[in-house]
Amino acid sequence: MRILHTADWHLGKIVNDFSMLDDQTYYLMKLIETLKEKEIDAIIMAGDLYDRALPPKEAVVLANRTLTRMVKELGVPVFVIAGNHDSNERIEYAADLLADSHLYIEGTMKEAIRIVPFQGTNFYLLPFADHVYVREKLKDDSIKNMEDAVRAQLATIKATMNPDEVNILIAHGYVIQAGNDTSEPSDSERPLSIGTSEYVDVSLFEDFDYVALGHLHKAQKVKNDKVRYSGSILKYSKSETPHQKQTSIVTIEKDKLEIEPLRIKPLRDMRTIRSTFSELMKGQSDDYLFFELEDSEYVLDAMNQLRRRYPHAMGLEYVSRRDTESVALQHNREDLQQLSYPDLFKDFYEQYRAIELDDAGQKIVADVFSALGRKD
Repeated sequence: MRILHTADWHLGKIVNDFSMLDDQTYYLMKLIETLKEKEIDAIIMAGDLYDRALPPKEAVVLANRTLTRMVKELGVPVFVIAGNHDSNERIEYAADLLADSHLYIEGTMKEAIRIVPFQGTNFYLLPFADHVYVREKLKDDSIKNMEDAVRAQLATIKATMNPDEVNILIAHGYVIQAGNDTSEPSDSERPLSIGTSEYVDVSLFEDFDYVALGHLHKAQKVKNDKVRYSGSILKYSKSETPHQKQTSIVTIEKDKLEIEPLRIKPLRDMRTIRSTFSELMKGQSDDYLFFELEDSEYVLDAMNQLRRRYPHAMGLEYVSRRDTESVALQHNREDLQQLSYPDLFKDFYEQYRAIELDDAGQKIVADVFSALGRKD
């Protein structure tokens, strides 16, 4: 069986005041056309269909258009679960009716994990649910964190699993390998819970032949290829600019697994460029860009000037200022009370300008405060 594993569409996403809907539409329509040549048997969407619980109507229209085309034009079943960004109840509206068309949407946690058999493969749909909700739903006070919650939910189907068949779990969460966590999160991922209570150890999934995960935006495996994140379809933050976005085509039989990355060129890339202002003003691009300026002095109205050549500029920072601030002394209230006015000004100047105030400058500052009668 050949399965497309995708996740984290985040339809309706806005990044730095830019709506990503045009980019998402372009990507998903290109994906469908590409899949027509790939002879796949099923599609998995492992959570975060939308970027927020109340998505804009344009995002809902795009979701409906995409999922309908996948089912009708590709003629394959589509399995969708809710992620932590989705509204569990809203996403599964009319789910029973849609299942008749082989669109299986699981939004809310049930007392037992939903199983959908298809061509000798069992698909287990585990939508995201906070551990507090799972504890109340299962009436199990021993559930203290996300790992406990997932363990308890898996227990509801363990006795009925047939190890001679292909068993695939679709889930959304933060899965790690205990003692060897090499996961790579991104800035645009919303924490699932406080501290380390969001982590789930990969050992819980050993009975499955493949685990299709959503939540982390970089495509990556956890311990081995049997447990994978497909990553988000597009870049959604500066920290994701180094990513090479992809979905995965999974070819699976019992005791046989192959992963084929599928890359779709986006409408616009998202990149980070480090250069001087004068060099940047020589170029132009329609991509989404984050600028890291190497200039030691501030450039007046730099962002507006850059946007004349880069209309989708998303952010700007001065590298020298950032590096200076990262090592600057952070004075507490008592420290500040001990500093003289000239020293306070010197601290402020050096952090703001990202350059040292030289002796001549310090003398001028001291003279000014002296003239004001403020030496200490």
